[in-house]
Amino acid sequence: MAILRSDQSQLTFAAEAAQGGSPEMQTGDRVTSGQFDTTLAAAANAGDISIVVSGDTGDIVISDHIRIGGDDGANSSASTVVEFEVRRIVHSDGTTVFLDQPLGFFHASGEHVEQVDANLTGSNQFFNYITQVPGVYESVSVPDMAPSIEPRYYLGTDAKRQAAEFYAGQQTYSGSLGGMILLNANPLRFPIGKMITIPSSVASDTILLDGAVKKGDIYIDCDGSDVGNLAVNDYIQITDASGGTTNSEVRQIIAEPGTDIFRLDKPLRFDHEDNSQVHEVVGGATPSGHFVHTITPENDLDTLTWHVHMRDSSETVANDFNRRYYGGMVDSATISADEGGLLTFGWDTVNFLGMVHNQAKVSQPDVNAGSEAALTAIFNSDSPTSGMPKFGLMNSITSSDIDFPSNNPYYFSQGSILFMGNEIARLRSFNISISNATEPRYYISGRHGRNRGPSEIREGRKSYNMSCTLALPDTEAAATGIARENATEIFKQLILEGNYGDALGAEGFNISLTFTRGTNDTIQILIPDDYTSGTESGGAEPGINQQGAFITSAPHNLTGDGSALQVDVDMIFRSLKIIVTDSVPSYS
Repeated sequence: MAILRSDQSQLTFAAEAAQGGSPEMQTGDRVTSGQFDTTLAAAANAGDISIVVSGDTGDIVISDHIRIGGDDGANSSASTVVEFEVRRIVHSDGTTVFLDQPLGFFHASGEHVEQVDANLTGSNQFFNYITQVPGVYESVSVPDMAPSIEPRYYLGTDAKRQAAEFYAGQQTYSGSLGGMILLNANPLRFPIGKMITIPSSVASDTILLDGAVKKGDIYIDCDGSDVGNLAVNDYIQITDASGGTTNSEVRQIIAEPGTDIFRLDKPLRFDHEDNSQVHEVVGGATPSGHFVHTITPENDLDTLTWHVHMRDSSETVANDFNRRYYGGMVDSATISADEGGLLTFGWDTVNFLGMVHNQAKVSQPDVNAGSEAALTAIFNSDSPTSGMPKFGLMNSITSSDIDFPSNNPYYFSQGSILFMGNEIARLRSFNISISNATEPRYYISGRHGRNRGPSEIREGRKSYNMSCTLALPDTEAAATGIARENATEIFKQLILEGNYGDALGAEGFNISLTFTRGTNDTIQILIPDDYTSGTESGGAEPGINQQGAFITSAPHNLTGDGSALQVDVDMIFRSLKIIVTDSVPSYS
């Protein structure tokens, strides 16, 4: 007996260059007879749901799969230094071809477009990037399609008060992955904003980008007197043209397919202009230092792709059940820890644009040779034109593909908390919640391929809340460095309402949460993101958009159980910053 089991399943993810664009390079096997074979008539950006082609439109067949990018006749990357991907045709208006999911990469005008076979296995796979795990998790609420099937009650029918007919309405895709044990910085930026990475030491190379690159690109072209110092497996830092670190990121070189053209281990996180600086990380393939990853708020959130892979208990590859959800935006997230526990993180709600799956057929019983038999005929063939709705080609991501982190978790015993730069209480637990108030939008526009999911997902007002349980310190002169007056400091801060009497009014106070695993191995949460607000005796005076944290509730309740006094504190604040220092050169 073979069954599908949850413990035989895995979820991996990757960041998208644009909403809905799964970052995956595929070749496919070229169809050699009657194929759709043409080129792009105009450039296509990551996130586009359609392409414009030139010529040979007579061979367009709805539900065929096409490869976009690369050179004519190439089934590998040996002869190309551009990204290529596979999508399914869901509609065509002459030279405009509509795709089953948005593009993951930028494609220049003139890049090749050709039909490929519907089977994508073995050598047809190329470069898996959806291989990251967000942490240690035990359960996933998958964002499988939830259709709105609406009953309609017509006037003048013989329905006898029952619905006369049912119509399909909008589709929603919403999932969650909560309470995962945090191992590194991988999942943290998605509900907050951008992440920049700065190595502890880089070489003083004279290397520049020879041409601008776009977010999501995998190839870079370099020039400069020191470009010969770069070698396969080296780690590099890409900065601004001035050397500034506004969009600094680190990537590894994994191939040199052309002279001074390098293929990177992960798609780029930012656009980089021509002549942006490239520096070899000291140590090359084995960096000798550490890396500082700083996460700060941004208006526009990066989106992500989830891949759910299931293999049956007999481990039969042919029975693999794969689902892919694209365009995911984290609506709400939680960072928390309890005494005696581990630092955990949760994507509490993630809304997606849509999904694809690998179930090409349907087994429908032939009953009375009616509509059910017709359904079997339509959706029970090996032909690419007869695949199920939302069937798509995708790389099979197995356990051997996963980039599982080797880091230890962050333990409660490694943590500390400071209010206004001082330890004024003993932290027993905390919970920081982040809300983006995202809104899936369903625009009135042409949709194809039974797609009635969101057209896009937009960010709303961002808000932060923190709750924590604080055990009040000893009222004696404390040997621990906690002053005796701090026993009532939380009460004082409640009464002050974050207003310390200066001309600018309420400034709030700053909070620092730090977990230290070892030397140059920490995670620090700073509230607010500039960490300048709030010291009762002075410090930088905040202007607009610079206030810190404010206590909204801190009842010093009395109980008859004889326990030491502790306070459940609720706070709000406007921003935070997370700084992770570790040995990981780059994240998704």
